[in-house]
Amino acid sequence: MDSGSLADMSWRAFALVALIAGGLVWAFVFFLRRNNKDLESLEETLADDRKEGDS
Repeated sequence: MDSGSLADMSWRAFALVALIAGGLVWAFVFFLRRNNKDLESLEETLADDRKEGDS
């Protein structure tokens, strides 16, 4: 291998790592947003149950 092909491979490896890291960050953000929506829904359900119990 000459130095040109090694440099090309290192850019490919960097691009792959960057793509994987971006995917992980996107998945983490998606997970947190979904978790937040589920928490809000649970809090609403609990509040409704408390209101029904007080009646």
